[in-house]
Amino acid sequence: MKLFPKIYKPIMLRPIIYKLIPRLVTGSVLSLLWNRFFNAQKTFSMVERAFFVLGIVFFAMAWVNYLKLDGVRIHYLNENVNRKKTKHKLKFPIDYSDEEPSPADSLEGNDDTIATLISNIAAGICFLLPSVFSLLFLSRPTP
Repeated sequence: MKLFPKIYKPIMLRPIIYKLIPRLVTGSVLSLLWNRFFNAQKTFSMVERAFFVLGIVFFAMAWVNYLKLDGVRIHYLNENVNRKKTKHKLKFPIDYSDEEPSPADSLEGNDDTIATLISNIAAGICFLLPSVFSLLFLSRPTP
């Protein structure tokens, strides 16, 4: 496996940010839903519990992306399935020749996986750091 700073390219900054923002929003929504429905009596702090679990989940997703860079594949999930072709075609063909490709579409090779890996690591850090800080410094002693 290549060293991590050698695989990052500056052109991947925009796709990383495009992948990071939905992860942060989704994690925040999930933690707020946890605080609203599962933590109704406010027995646990949202930052201590929900953020910690979400940080671990994002780091696990980053680990799966790292394994994907090494060549590990889940056998039956990415195989092309022979599907029946439809007999009818679209009546109005769509022309995409005038549109600019988005930066996420222009990544080649493993660059998309690397961008996903970096965004998962950044999201995990964004959720895990407040949780660890809260657990270490702001935790209340139990009587």
